[in-house]
Amino acid sequence: MNEVYLTARVPRKLREILRAHVARDTHMNESEFVREAVREKLQREAGDLFESIIKNDQVGKPLRNTPRQSPGR
Repeated sequence: MNEVYLTARVPRKLREILRAHVARDTHMNESEFVREAVREKLQREAGDLFESIIKNDQVGKPLRNTPRQSPGR
């Protein structure tokens, strides 16, 4: 699998809630929870884009007509 790191800042209280939820839920760890949450949100809010990329196995490839940010932004 082609994976990259994604870093996000969250409020301390949100992190505490995340840790408590992961401890009592079936998620193996925080990373798995975040991957699933991102996947679900993208399917819900950008389902057409998500499905077209998954079906065409284009995950990780840049999309045409999508602005790209330069490194460090």
